[in-house]
Amino acid sequence: MAVITDETLSLDALEPENQYVNCELTYSNQEIRVEAVSFEKCRFQQTDFKNSEWLDCTFRGCQFLNCEFQQSYLYRCEFTGCQLLGSDFTSARLKDVTITDSRADYANFAEAVLTGVTFTETRLVEASFQMMTVKRRLDFNRCELNRADFTESRLKLVDLRTSQIEAITFTPGLVRGCKIDPLQAVTFAAALGLDIQA
Repeated sequence: MAVITDETLSLDALEPENQYVNCELTYSNQEIRVEAVSFEKCRFQQTDFKNSEWLDCTFRGCQFLNCEFQQSYLYRCEFTGCQLLGSDFTSARLKDVTITDSRADYANFAEAVLTGVTFTETRLVEASFQMMTVKRRLDFNRCELNRADFTESRLKLVDLRTSQIEAITFTPGLVRGCKIDPLQAVTFAAALGLDIQA
């Protein structure tokens, strides 16, 4: 694996098996198809990644503020210490993706297909998971999901047990099978209009 450091280059110039550190990545002139590339503290000038493909990529300390990943495909990718605030993954397909120690407040995963996706110690305040499809599992480990929106999403394969879920919204008829802890049950019950008394 070659390590490229402190360079400015186009997304079109990326080569598989390379590691890019502290690089400035300029715009792509063609469809974005990136495979087996590692990014560390890189800056992306482009914010439109619609219909892109990212396979076996790792991102550490990268920023994707308000980026557009609609209808994109991410497979076996890892995001660690990244900024994903306001990024739009509407109708994207994420498979075997991990997002760790990152900020993804206001991110939009509406109508996305999530297969084997894990969020760990990530802020997802007011993130949208409306009408998403979960295949295999969707785990939230020690995440902050306050005011996140799961409306019209089936939560059967979703694990929320270790996360903060204050004021989340969901569709009552689709919550069956969701994994929660006893304290979270109170939050769900309140959202369902139940009057819990000691």
